[in-house]
Amino acid sequence: MREVKGIEIIRGNNQVAYKGERLDTIVLKIKLNASDDGSPLAYYLKPSDNNNSFQMHSQVKSGGDMIIKGFWRPSSNVEEPNIKLYFSATCNYNQMASGTCKVIDSVVLSAKFRQPWKSVYFGSQGGYNVLQDLQFIDEYKGIVVGEGSGVIRTSDGGKTWLRGEPVRSDNGAYIISFTGRDTALVSIVNNYAFFTYDGGKTFFQANNWTPPIGGHQSSTSYYLQSRNTIYSVGREGNIAKTIDGGQTWNKSGSFNNLNRLNDLTHIGKDTLFTCGSVGFIARTSDAGRTWKQQPVQVNNDLNKIYFINSSTGFIGGQSGVLLRTTDSGEHWEKISSGVGFPIIAIRFFEKGHGFLVSSGGEISESRNNGISWTQIMKSNYGAGDLLRALIKDETTIFGLQQSSILTYDLLKP
Repeated sequence: MREVKGIEIIRGNNQVAYKGERLDTIVLKIKLNASDDGSPLAYYLKPSDNNNSFQMHSQVKSGGDMIIKGFWRPSSNVEEPNIKLYFSATCNYNQMASGTCKVIDSVVLSAKFRQPWKSVYFGSQGGYNVLQDLQFIDEYKGIVVGEGSGVIRTSDGGKTWLRGEPVRSDNGAYIISFTGRDTALVSIVNNYAFFTYDGGKTFFQANNWTPPIGGHQSSTSYYLQSRNTIYSVGREGNIAKTIDGGQTWNKSGSFNNLNRLNDLTHIGKDTLFTCGSVGFIARTSDAGRTWKQQPVQVNNDLNKIYFINSSTGFIGGQSGVLLRTTDSGEHWEKISSGVGFPIIAIRFFEKGHGFLVSSGGEISESRNNGISWTQIMKSNYGAGDLLRALIKDETTIFGLQQSSILTYDLLKP
């Protein structure tokens, strides 16, 4: 008589799965009698596992073993799914199902579902309630601003958010930029600006403020070096600088009007970088007096700049394009990011550990200073249209999607 003596899981147990999707290949090794002729084994799922789907792919006899490969699509009705497979060398499926034939051996496979993005704040829907920007002042205190939404604050690290009064009652806010813990600039629709010097508790309108770049919502990013010295980039390739808190601005640089500039960052006091449409990167090493365009072999729109230190930095953009420099921006190389949507956030921590986020909700992780990246969250799994994202720390990411604040827990599978 043919007899199944034991089952060993070679590969595929304890996988982390997306709900509704098939797992990677399951490989089992089943030990048979030496006299076994290698004909296929039968398998059966117990009735309580009807919502699971298991498909046998192949059975190959190898010595005294049967190597089985199959695919499992876990049931979405439970949080921690498992499947129990019964195998027999003498019974067929119907005999095992009816109980008329004794099942020789079984194996249990387990999996966990990857947790999606979840909403921690949901504001009123409509065209006047889009959340535009978010910043964390410290580990616990954060601020979100938007169109008609008021100032939304957290004091518990983002677990709960409370809506307060708007910075200006008749106009929405679309950029908030901090320098240190207390001082920030809030850019308001229709070219208003407000400052806070107490970490966002109170805001007051900037005296004699003039827009750095002409036109409605023409600035896209600010860098506050101090209360008085501020840089701004925006539409039509314009770069501006003020040394009197925004009363007067000097054009710091101007490029092709097709080059909308999307982000601005600094390394040290006098070296700044900006990036924008059609693969545009520019750098200044003299506090904005002169700017030099950096040649790169991409035509994607570039959205986000991040430097780990004075030499190693990244720029992310359209279609998941990612550029890396190790010589302070003199040269940039294109590397794989693991995502396909526009990159909107990049951040690194100690020991070369970093994350990036795309507008489609994708998340990639690096553990070698950004040399290589692995996707750990796919697109459209709780988030699919993020306007902003902020990587708070190595445990939590926040995102803004329409009128909602979303969060992703990096500690959960």
